[in-house]
This record gives sequence, structure tokens and C-alpha cells, in this order.
Amino acid sequence: MVLIGFLVSQNTSSSVGNLAVLAALAACLSTALGGTAFVAIRFLVSETEPVTIAFLRNFVAAVVLTGVALVVIRRWPTPREFLVMGAMGALFFGGLQFIFSNALTFTTSSRGALAYTTAPFMTLLIAAAFGVEKPTRQKLFGIVIATLGVVVALGQNAGAPPDAWIGDSLILVGALITAVYGVWSNRALQRHSPLVAVVTGVVPGSFLLFLFALATDAPTFAPDLSPVGWAAMAYLGIGAAVISYTLWLWALRHTTPTLVAVALPMNPLMALLWGAVLLGEEVTVEMLAGFALVIIGIAITNWRRRSKATPV
Repeated sequence: MVLIGFLVSQNTSSSVGNLAVLAALAACLSTALGGTAFVAIRFLVSETEPVTIAFLRNFVAAVVLTGVALVVIRRWPTPREFLVMGAMGALFFGGLQFIFSNALTFTTSSRGALAYTTAPFMTLLIAAAFGVEKPTRQKLFGIVIATLGVVVALGQNAGAPPDAWIGDSLILVGALITAVYGVWSNRALQRHSPLVAVVTGVVPGSFLLFLFALATDAPTFAPDLSPVGWAAMAYLGIGAAVISYTLWLWALRHTTPTLVAVALPMNPLMALLWGAVLLGEEVTVEMLAGFALVIIGIAITNWRRRSKATPV
């Protein structure tokens, strides 16, 4: 009996470990798609209004994912849960995309994505404040190193637009929203599937963006885009919304908020690469050095956790 119990516990531990690996991979793929979204948005803001981009991106996701959810979901949230999840979803899926689209009229996709890498550390601090994760000196040291990296990367002006600081500041607000939503949704996702969470968020988020568009006289369903612009919009809706949102929330359900947010450096990596290739954005030595510091800070922050998870 003892042997059977040992084998079951070993199999369970192995399954949990495999699930954590899959969650990490899902988070990395989600944030990689998010990094390319910075480039697509940066391209589209030259063709239409920022709120139009944010609205259409979320509207496509809302239509596709709601259609899927109505077929496969059997257990939906209670009215009270709908209200809370809808409010948080409107903030994350609506407010965050509105902020990003406006921020990228001021700054480059690579700078914006680098500023967004502060989200893992905001997540750790918020999770610690609410008792979700315990801060340690090692984690705090990692936060300091990574924050220094962001300062190094964004503190120089070579190749930056004149008002880049405005866009960078807006992205930092977006990182805070991401951190708050990541910590909150980790608990909500223990009760409901990722598909339910994304639908109950992206639908009210899309409605909020539609109201923003009406209030500012921005086009909604029929913007004047070039063929390349429509292709970029389709990619934002399917790849960087439907797929990315679902992967992100699935990862949050199967591991901690900080370890999901730690995948965010894939954002600037993709933005640096594709921003340089597709938009001709300048990649400076300072930006690369800052990115390296961010990676080192993240490694320091999570080193002990990974070491404990490794069997002796």
C-alpha cells in the first residue's frame, strides 16, 4: 500500500510539473504574440484612430470566442460573478487596449514593449500585498535589477519620438492594470474555465471601446484601411487576441500570477525584432543592455522557486 501511495504521489507530482511546463510555454507563446501586436498597432495608428484599432481587435475576439463558448460551455458564472468579471474584463480587455493604442502614437513598439516588462514585478508586489505570494530578498533584488534595465533602456533618447515619455508612461499604467488583473484572475480562474473568463471580459471590454469610439467620433466597423492595414487588423483580432488571450488565461489557471507574468520579456524581444524588420525602428545598444538586465532580474527573481521544484 505504501508503495502504491508513493507511485501515485510521484505520478501526481509529475503531472503537476508537466502542467506547469505547459503553462509556462503557453504564457511565452501568448506574450510573443503580444509583442508582435505592438508592431501591428504601431503600424495601424498611422492609418486610423487608436480607439478604432482597440475596438476592432476586441470585437473580433468577442465574436469568435463567444460563438465557441455558447457551444462548449455548460457552467456559466452567477449574476454576481458576471458583474465582477465583466467589470474587471472591461478594465483589462477594454481599458488596457485603449491605453496601448494611444501610447503607441507617441512611442515606438520596442520602447513600449520594454516598458511593459515592468508588469512581472508589479505583479509580484501586488500578489505579496494580498498574500498570494511571499516576497523575498532575492525576489526584491531581481526587481531592482530589472527596473534598472527598464531605466537604462528608456532613459536615452536616441531614435525616440519627441514625446516618447508620454507613450512610455501610458504603457506603465497598462502594466499596472495587467498586474492587478493577473492577481485577481488567478483566483477567479479556479472556479471557471479560461474561455469563460475571456468571454466575460472581452465582451464588456468591446462595448466600452465602442462607447469610447462613439464619444470621440472615431470610426468603428468601417475604418479607411489599406489592404495591408486590414491584414494587420485581422492578425490583431485572431492571433494577438483570440489565441493570445486564451493562452494567457489558461496559463494563469495552472500556475502563479508572477510566473505567468515572468514570460513578458518575450514581448520586447518580438517587438524589437519585428519593429526593426517591418517598421525600420532603431535598436540601440542601451535598449539591448536594458533588455539584458531585465532578463537577469527575472532569472534572479525566480531562481529559488525553480531550484525547489527540481527533484534531488
